[in-house]
Amino acid sequence: MTSSSIVGALACQKNSFLKSFKTVVVSCLEYVPAPEVSEKSKKAKGKKDISTLSLDDQPKQANYAIEFEDTILFPEGGGQPSDSGSIILPDESVITVSKVLRDKLSAKHITTSPIEPGTPVTLKVDWEKRLDYMQQHTGQHLLSAVFDTYNLETLSWAMGENGKLNYIELPKKVDDNVLAEVNKKVNDLIFDALPIGVVTPDSHGGEIDTSHIPDDYDLSKGIVRIVKIGELDANPCCGTHLTCTSQIQAISLLHQTNIRGGNSKLFFLCGSRVYKYLVESNKIVKGAGSLLSCQSEEVTEKITQLNANYKKALSRESGLLKDIAGTEAKAFFEEFKSATSENEKVEYSYRPDNNQEYMTLLQKELTTLVNTNKGSGVDLDKIHTVTILNGDYPSGTGGSVKIFGPRTEEIASEIKKRLSNIKGGGRGNSFQGKIPKYEKGELESVLQYLDQFRD
Repeated sequence: MTSSSIVGALACQKNSFLKSFKTVVVSCLEYVPAPEVSEKSKKAKGKKDISTLSLDDQPKQANYAIEFEDTILFPEGGGQPSDSGSIILPDESVITVSKVLRDKLSAKHITTSPIEPGTPVTLKVDWEKRLDYMQQHTGQHLLSAVFDTYNLETLSWAMGENGKLNYIELPKKVDDNVLAEVNKKVNDLIFDALPIGVVTPDSHGGEIDTSHIPDDYDLSKGIVRIVKIGELDANPCCGTHLTCTSQIQAISLLHQTNIRGGNSKLFFLCGSRVYKYLVESNKIVKGAGSLLSCQSEEVTEKITQLNANYKKALSRESGLLKDIAGTEAKAFFEEFKSATSENEKVEYSYRPDNNQEYMTLLQKELTTLVNTNKGSGVDLDKIHTVTILNGDYPSGTGGSVKIFGPRTEEIASEIKKRLSNIKGGGRGNSFQGKIPKYEKGELESVLQYLDQFRD
């Protein structure tokens, strides 16, 4: 049986700029999930890692795993996603390769069609995607190398697929002034066009940390590749890389987010993703300017002004709600003072706006009136009951209900019969519930039931 090149010595790793390649099918097996990868392999991250991906993580529609004598399609590893591409058969028909996986030392190409072993084929790589991945991956190596000079080790990294943001994990949040300095340094190094090459440990001549290499990669048979950026950086990596820092084109450091243990995720973009991000961001800013009736450079000022006005409006609304709640609380209080029948000792309030604040304000205002008028005869524990309901059917947003007083259990039981989606509970003289959605006619049924207490 013809053997295939091992991962570490694939054509795509020897020359990452090959776009087309003639080879021969070595094997074609029905797709079978590989054993689960060890935790060490799953956790292998960062600029020094060579990661792997189990076949059982792959799309369900993949039916065959094809191995070639050699390949220019890179299997996922080192934090870099796998290539995609196509297989051109002797009759010019084309089979798509959606994913390439590393199975120990072999590269397996996942397809939905089988190919007979021994068949000569031509492989073509999705070059736009490959170049993008190389720009992000090589850019990360360069960025991490510069952070190393600040004693800030890259703990892990992730490449955003489909043009999304990448990030590196750092041991602490980095000061904005340092970020600006690093951003300038990496772009200066891009301009300097430092050479990028791959060597083996023997030719490197220094110590190499192999602790992040996956357990299932046999170092006695495999090849450790060391990616060198001029005299600045040297690290083991199985990924495809550029040959010169100028090919990265540009690096843009964006924002940070705090994560576990005080660490920080720093998001960044490289290469063509930088200008694409700028174009999309400009569209967003222009769109915001159009909506706000201002120039793009005035958007931040306009939003700040609108936010201040919004806060003022919320404050005014809160004040008005308090006034309305106070007025309704006084009306309830007066009705309770003059109540003679049992039904007159029950009051309810309904608002369609689904505002939780109003429910709280009404209960608070009424409780305050009762507590400051001890001789009024109004007793929310033993005599008088209040139901507060909000929300509506047309909006589809549902609502809430709050009941307090001696007849709580009776009223809650009846309301629950009429509302199929109500969720909530309480104890004694108190009940509170949420209605995620009113079904047609349910709200009207509840209001009709509550109206009986006003007849």
